[in-house]
Amino acid sequence: MFGNILLTAVGIGLLIFVHELGHFLAARLAGVRVEVFSLGFGSRLCGFVWRGTDFRLSLVPFGGYVMVAGQDPNDDRYPPEECLWSKSVGQRALFWSGGVLMNALTALILFPIVFSVGVDFAAPVVGGVERGSPAWEAGLQAEDRVVRVADKPVHSFDQVRMQVALAGNRPIPLLLRRPDGSERTVSVKPRWNANEGLWGLGLRVAIDPQKPPTVQLLGDCPLATAGVRSEDEILAIDGKPVDASTALERLLTSGPELALRIRRGTTELDVRYQPATGKAPRIGVAPAETVVAGVRRGVPLLERLDLRRDDLVLQVDGKVFAGGPMPIGDGDQLRILVARDGRTQLLQTDCTAAERQSLRDDVVLKAGSALTLVPTDGSAAQAAGMQPGDLLVAVDGAACASFDDLRERVEKSAGRPLRLSMQRAIAAGDDLFDPTTEDLRRPQTVELTITPVVQDVPDPMVRVFATERSELVQATSFGNALQLGTAQSLDLVKQIYLTLKRMLTGDVGAKNLGGIIRISQVGYQAAKRGMAWFVFLLAMLSVNLAFVNLLPVPVLDGGHLLFLLIEKVKGSPVNARVLGYSQVLGLVFVLLLVLLVTFNDIVQLF
Repeated sequence: MFGNILLTAVGIGLLIFVHELGHFLAARLAGVRVEVFSLGFGSRLCGFVWRGTDFRLSLVPFGGYVMVAGQDPNDDRYPPEECLWSKSVGQRALFWSGGVLMNALTALILFPIVFSVGVDFAAPVVGGVERGSPAWEAGLQAEDRVVRVADKPVHSFDQVRMQVALAGNRPIPLLLRRPDGSERTVSVKPRWNANEGLWGLGLRVAIDPQKPPTVQLLGDCPLATAGVRSEDEILAIDGKPVDASTALERLLTSGPELALRIRRGTTELDVRYQPATGKAPRIGVAPAETVVAGVRRGVPLLERLDLRRDDLVLQVDGKVFAGGPMPIGDGDQLRILVARDGRTQLLQTDCTAAERQSLRDDVVLKAGSALTLVPTDGSAAQAAGMQPGDLLVAVDGAACASFDDLRERVEKSAGRPLRLSMQRAIAAGDDLFDPTTEDLRRPQTVELTITPVVQDVPDPMVRVFATERSELVQATSFGNALQLGTAQSLDLVKQIYLTLKRMLTGDVGAKNLGGIIRISQVGYQAAKRGMAWFVFLLAMLSVNLAFVNLLPVPVLDGGHLLFLLIEKVKGSPVNARVLGYSQVLGLVFVLLLVLLVTFNDIVQLF
């Protein structure tokens, strides 16, 4: 582990060195004296002087800089011919673009080398589809291979995710290949994922069945006490092989002692573990799934019915609908009352028994924003008289904002009886819809007193991860390696540009920006996957570093190039006061950006 962390630090330091080396070489090429070549900022720790340049290692190990003579036009310590201010616009532009050019050159060298050796990527194969997601609606299935996204070939699942995320709220064509070799193209419109801050399709990556799941411990827990560590592989539980979902279920369900067979590096260990769950008060309710989350495309019944995503289902065949799954019912006519755009609407069409049978498979429901609840069988809520579809208004006289808010209040009750104010959809009968007013009837208010029951709850300190199915991407020749490397570099530039653009338009969440902590984490993971992957990561970071430094922000290389362009157009340097103020604003912007990405890193870390 320490070796991988050290390798990551060395790699990041190498990229910074390459960037500053570009400035150094450009300055020497332009005939400018270089006073300091520093890795890091702050006080000088050590170094040496060679040909008038102080090569140093500084106290703060983030970034670096090259100090040349005459960056300030008022600097008269050296002869004019050795100062930057005396050089032509072209020579100064060469100096400020030296780091960017060196980073770009580094990526163009590293990428072909890596592709010549071969890199393992997560295979662009669908491992599963989230029910109700855009991919599910479009009919994507497990084992579908994504060949192209928006007419662009892809060789990894990460490329699929990136292309979809950058497409935003626009339909995107996917070329799919089934296991039997047949191909088809589908158009899918991504949906916003608030948790990830990205547009997505609801696809899960394919899992390698030959590799055991890996455990991650988020803190001190019984599994850690038993001797299990994060990143241990679980080979078997009670002598039987397990997958990720089975292993997590076994580890989090209270019961008899388990015999775990784990692998740590190259060593296999046997561990005895007594599953233990926490205790918390519960009343036994779940959000009622009454809102349409997804409708399968190409189903004749649903096309005739015109059921749409986000419809709130109120009735099915004249009966109150209290929550999913969709009832099958009977009869040769299907009637569904929905609330859509603030109004009720009755959808109806003729249907066959076979079409009714497929209704549950072709329509997926989710919980809505309203706190409509369903009591579980044998729960305290059911015993107190709660009915499916009751709407929670208040707890102990105080309004309740969300299901998480309800859970928190129940947990804080310490077993004390709670008074829940509910709205029941109807006082009597089963008809919510009044045909004379085309509106819902007034609900009835009921008061329920529920005493929470202490129950076992899963330990949130344990996670289990499956290993993604990977495929080796390797160039067939030196020319092919150059082609793959160049294409990868250009793709990264385009992705970075589109990512920044989508952030400005809100199509990509700012939470996806990462800083030095996340880079270190990703670097550590890449080092664990092998040298080829680590070098691939360095090449990607080199492209990122080149692009970011080209942004027209004062204090960055791109800001200096922008001022040189203005000087070339107007025929004279930018006013010193304007230059000074812009440098301060640029520095503030960069510092705020550093704070943002560091905050994001810390949130993800914990």
